[in-house]
Amino acid sequence: MPKKNDVMRNALPGLLIAAASVLPAALSSVPSARGPSPTPPSAEKLSKPQAAKEFTIPIDSLEEWANTVVVTVNGVRVEGHSKVHNQDSDCEIHLGAHSSNFQGDPDGIVLEPMNACVQPFPGKTEQNSADWITFANQVTGTTVNVSGVPRIWPEHLQGGNEPSNPNHAVEIHPLTAVFGGSQTFDFAPNVFAGDYRGGVQSATAQKIVQNVSVSVTRVGNDAEISFAAGQIGNFTVLDIVVPKASITSDGAGSFRMDGQVVLDDGSTAPVHIVTVKGSPINDELGKAKSKRRKNITMEALVLFSLSPQALLDAAGQSQGTPVTVKDPLQLILYGVPNE
Repeated sequence: MPKKNDVMRNALPGLLIAAASVLPAALSSVPSARGPSPTPPSAEKLSKPQAAKEFTIPIDSLEEWANTVVVTVNGVRVEGHSKVHNQDSDCEIHLGAHSSNFQGDPDGIVLEPMNACVQPFPGKTEQNSADWITFANQVTGTTVNVSGVPRIWPEHLQGGNEPSNPNHAVEIHPLTAVFGGSQTFDFAPNVFAGDYRGGVQSATAQKIVQNVSVSVTRVGNDAEISFAAGQIGNFTVLDIVVPKASITSDGAGSFRMDGQVVLDDGSTAPVHIVTVKGSPINDELGKAKSKRRKNITMEALVLFSLSPQALLDAAGQSQGTPVTVKDPLQLILYGVPNE
């Protein structure tokens, strides 16, 4: 694994600024909301229909999360932590928590700083997993304020509920900062791909992109969300195309953009994409906005999420009945993996 400074200098070795003429023909939108039908047959066997995953997010949380890419959650009670995961897993350390400022169902939150297995802990010069464990022990049992990207993804709605992994549909992932007492820990520079290419294989990732179906029913001040996608996971590498004109600042230093995932058959599927202030990929995209080419293409490490804005839009149309979410996927963009 390269040193941090080398990674930041070479954060985008594979990023290509490409003219529209070399892109797949007709980057037209591919409908991503297909109703509650089961996952279609694969080439090998017929998949069994799977029950939709159901969870609830407060409307005021969606409104806040749709406003900026990186949010701050105050009053987060850390209850436990994992070990530092190895590179073949996700290279993170997970901290389980709850907060009175988030009252979803389930109401757990998991905090996940990136690249803990290869990066020095902030303020240190060399990676040592013991430094990360010391930090995790220091904050466990305390109440802190945290910043990061609210990732909405129903992998762990039930069945876990241990201190490091409470039942949850929301993570602060990547975790970019922890504010505890007089100390601030900055993890934003750790948001890069490096050697990690994710654990979701291409075939599964493309099925998620093609088949995810989400609906929202507004009930009072809550958005009741129904999610169906068959097998799901977290990190993967996808070929994406970003129209340069779609890259917009969130007003706080991070970027939002529209994009297309290029599938193996040459078709494309629409997604929302965000990058994180302080990360190398965010800096590169800021520079790319001044280039002449219309589109940016890259093979990139991404983290699957749902778009808070897309969920909020659907909730705004609901009057107590389900509304299908248009283009529900949001990819949290980490960068281009090392060759």
